[in-house]
Amino acid sequence: MPVCVPGAPAAAAEEAALLLDTGVSDRKIAPLLDRADTMTRTLAGNRGYVWTAIGLDSTPCGMGCSFCSQAAKWDAYTASPPLSPEAVVGTAGRLAAGGADFVVLRTTQFYPLDRLLTLGKRVRERIGDAIHLVVNTGEMDLETVKALKGAGFSMAYHVVRLREGVDTGHTVAMRLRTIEAVLAGGLELQYLIEPLGPEHTAEEILTEARRARSLGASGTGVMARVPVMGTPLARFGQVPEAYLRRVAAAARLAYPDGGRHLCVHPPTPSTLRCGSNTIIVEQAANPRDTGSSPGPWRGFDLAAARATLQAAGLTVRPARDQP
Repeated sequence: MPVCVPGAPAAAAEEAALLLDTGVSDRKIAPLLDRADTMTRTLAGNRGYVWTAIGLDSTPCGMGCSFCSQAAKWDAYTASPPLSPEAVVGTAGRLAAGGADFVVLRTTQFYPLDRLLTLGKRVRERIGDAIHLVVNTGEMDLETVKALKGAGFSMAYHVVRLREGVDTGHTVAMRLRTIEAVLAGGLELQYLIEPLGPEHTAEEILTEARRARSLGASGTGVMARVPVMGTPLARFGQVPEAYLRRVAAAARLAYPDGGRHLCVHPPTPSTLRCGSNTIIVEQAANPRDTGSSPGPWRGFDLAAARATLQAAGLTVRPARDQP
């Protein structure tokens, strides 16, 4: 029986549900993958985007999310000192100069706000005004969001995670309060379906696809959960690439009229022909690994991301001289 996605045309809801039915062959859903690809390329003017994330700290977190290596209760992460302001600003400048479209400052749940505001101001001065400066941090109220916007942030990444309140120490209400503050405070919202694992149902996936549309997120997509040994959900493993392609396409069909940045993570080149046009380069502290990386996570750097997008026929922002 098709899954109903309120707020989306019935035909699109049925097609999105068909994509997520593993009993349906790849051959049968191939036209839907092609359509999702065409839709995203049309919305974005054939543009590809690179999202770059800098993990500022690996402070053990007490929220106890079952997929996160930085949760204190799992003792899975080898903590390292927080990045210095100079290292953050220098890295951000190099990424912006190299052609990144987004520079994300990512923190653990309770990173000090005053430190984040100071870093935001310094990074904004370094990267200029043409690039999105994104905050990915803990729960925020409206006053905090306004302060972050004043410091130079233009966008926030915040979502209701799959099985929020079951696999996480948060509640859906907590996450939605922050999202409401983000939107009321004037920041754009990026909203991915995540952290996707093999156990999640089509209903769960499409609920979050629909939510991205209902919130008017400027970007959507899907993030597959990376199994980290020592965390409870590692036993489920990772979704196969073929299914990740289907979820990316379903995210587009469920949000046909916006969300021009459709991201997939970890970087999966084949999804760039199925509705995705945005990939992520990460470095430093990372909840998907057991330690911080001095360089790009898994060796996937900005040059590789740009080349991957171009190989898929997408255009990228020109690199420039370092600011």
